[in-house]
Amino acid sequence: MKKIIQTFLISGLVLLSSQLFSQSEQTFQRPDVVYLKNGSIFRGQIESYKVGGKLKLTTAPGRVLIFEEKNIKKIVQETTAQEAANNPKLEMTQPKTYDFRETGVYYAVDIGYLGGNSFFGEYTNAFTTHLAGGYQFNRWVGAGVGVGVDFYNVNLGSMIPVYAEFRGYFRKSRVSPFYKVAAGMGLPIENSNGDFTETKGGYYLAPSLGIRF
Repeated sequence: MKKIIQTFLISGLVLLSSQLFSQSEQTFQRPDVVYLKNGSIFRGQIESYKVGGKLKLTTAPGRVLIFEEKNIKKIVQETTAQEAANNPKLEMTQPKTYDFRETGVYYAVDIGYLGGNSFFGEYTNAFTTHLAGGYQFNRWVGAGVGVGVDFYNVNLGSMIPVYAEFRGYFRKSRVSPFYKVAAGMGLPIENSNGDFTETKGGYYLAPSLGIRF
C-alpha cells in the first residue's frame, strides 16, 4: 500500500511538473508588451530583466531595446493566436505596436516635384531632392541641418538650399501628423547656356506639414 501511494505521488509530481513546464513554455512564446510611463508601448521578446536595473527587449524587426526599470509602468504578455483558437472565450489582446524612436539621431531624404509657371508664364516641370540630418530631442522637437538641389527650368538655372530645420510629431502612434520648418539661404547655380547672364540667391524658407505612416 505504501509503495502504491509513493508511486501515485511521484506520478502526480511528474505530471504536475510537466504541465508547469508546458505552461512556462507557452508563456515564454507569448509576445511581451512593455508599457512605459511616458505612454510609449513596445512589443517583442524579453531577453533579460534585472529587478531594480534594466530590461532588455528584442522587437519583431530584430532591434534590441534597453529600458530602465524606473521608466517602466507595467509588463504584460499577449494572448497568442493559437491560444485564442483553442479557447474561443479567451479574448485576444494584440494592441498595435508603437515602435517609433522618439529621441536620437535622425536622417531624412526628400524627393519632390516643383511644377509651376516660369518667368515667361509658361508651365514648366522641375524637381527637388534634399538630404537632412539632426537630433530628435523628444517627440515634439528635433533640430538639424540640410542641403539640397532644386532643379528649375533649364533656362532659369537651379538653386542649392542650405538650411537649418526643426521638426516634430503630434501623436504617439505609428500614423501621426508632423511639421517641419526649414530656413536658410538659397545659393544659385548659374547656367551659361541660359537667357540670363546673372543669377542671385536669397533667403530660403520652407514650412511644411505631412503624415508619417
